[in-house]
Amino acid sequence: MKTRISALMDGELERHEVVETLQALRRIEELRSEWRDGHLIGAALRGERGLDLDVTARVMSALDMEPTVMAPAPRRAPVWQRPLLALAASAAGVAVVAWLALTPDGSLPPTAAGGLAVARPGPVVAQAQSTPRLQEYLVAHQAHSPGGVIGGAARNIRTVAANGDGR
Repeated sequence: MKTRISALMDGELERHEVVETLQALRRIEELRSEWRDGHLIGAALRGERGLDLDVTARVMSALDMEPTVMAPAPRRAPVWQRPLLALAASAAGVAVVAWLALTPDGSLPPTAAGGLAVARPGPVVAQAQSTPRLQEYLVAHQAHSPGGVIGGAARNIRTVAANGDGR
């Protein structure tokens, strides 16, 4: 019905629709309020002077109808804990940087390893069956594969090697 009221204000309704809309406006107070608001908005958009309409009472009653949201206060750490947490985080950061600086290859020092066996990384050779169809697939999709951290123009170059024995 709101669209009909708007169309009535714009003069875009058929004669029988005008009659029905005006009868509804006479019966329903809510629609009359929409009619007044629409004309007020139109007058404001046209920049007409003398729009002394006090909407304070309507706004305040609408605010009174809004539900009140009761939320608990957020929990905060006691004031004395905040500097201690910052100090602990700083100490942890310094410890991690020192560990990485003292062991650049990431392995444990011999004294820290104790009786544990430390595995050294070595070359890993994987045997995979290669078919011409798999090679075509790899070549076609190599542009979409995420590459390692290759810098410069070489980051766009990918190589696919095929075994000569046709496997």
